[in-house]
Amino acid sequence: MDAVQQNTNTNNNSNIDSDKCQKLKRFVIVGLLITIGILSWHFYEYFQSKPLPKAPDDVLALSKSLYAEETVVSPYLYKVNLQGKTTSGARDDKAPKNLFELHQDLLARDANSTTALLLRLFDNYELDVAAAEHTTAEHEAEQHDFLRAVMNTRVMKLTMRFLVHKDIVTSDYDDQLRLLQELWFTPYSRGRGIVGSSSFEHVFMAELRDQKVLGLHNWIYFADQEQRGNIDYKGWLSHLEMGKPNQISLSLRNTFYGIQKPVTGFFVGTSPELEMSLYTACFLATPEKDPCHIQLGHARVSIVSHSWNWNGKRLIATAYPDNLP
Repeated sequence: MDAVQQNTNTNNNSNIDSDKCQKLKRFVIVGLLITIGILSWHFYEYFQSKPLPKAPDDVLALSKSLYAEETVVSPYLYKVNLQGKTTSGARDDKAPKNLFELHQDLLARDANSTTALLLRLFDNYELDVAAAEHTTAEHEAEQHDFLRAVMNTRVMKLTMRFLVHKDIVTSDYDDQLRLLQELWFTPYSRGRGIVGSSSFEHVFMAELRDQKVLGLHNWIYFADQEQRGNIDYKGWLSHLEMGKPNQISLSLRNTFYGIQKPVTGFFVGTSPELEMSLYTACFLATPEKDPCHIQLGHARVSIVSHSWNWNGKRLIATAYPDNLP
């Protein structure tokens, strides 16, 4: 009887010790998580509150400063599958896999990021430029949510400081927001008087006209359309590594809704605010016939942009990166 009681006491003591160990582990883990959270918040506060650099004198210097501000690579992009090299005139498939693999779970959780807000805009437009657009109040609200989020980033704030320095816009927030709204979201016609296009649709999405693919210069839209089965990546033409994981300036061939797109170019792994900043600055601060040279990390690139005049406004007809030799 004494032996049984002794075993029982030993088991009870073991259970108590085990419970104490588990509680101690939980306490340590919770403490570590709280410490990491506090440090992360302080780092975020420091990064957000530290003074912006002074306005650069030209777009090349601006691009270097903007890339330095974009310290984190896209958390949504898991992998880039470049696969085989191709040519613009080829008709074979050098890339059996999708170009992009995404962290869809992160996109679903991070609903207020500029990337997630950009994705919300993709179903607001007609693909065919011959189909008139009908902008709803909900569409306008989504545009404003996206632009306000972009305006709140350090990347766009520095870009606006540069544009103020160049006397292109005033320092007033509403004036700067209005500039982006008019430049990117003013509806215009690409022919026949049908208002079915805009700078945003062409650059950050894609358009169809007479069985031709127009635009398609944003990697997030490309990845989204790949997921939906509307894009088939056929291989790369040229690529320049920026120096951070999954960040590339890429030229490629693909089909969109079965229609060949022999050449298209875009940045990979960059944020919407960085791309909008670069295209806006190049378009507004560089004469159209002059190349707009930029540098993102190791990649030296020229931004090609053309204007579209509509009702007295000079808007963006296209804008995309052209990899320098």
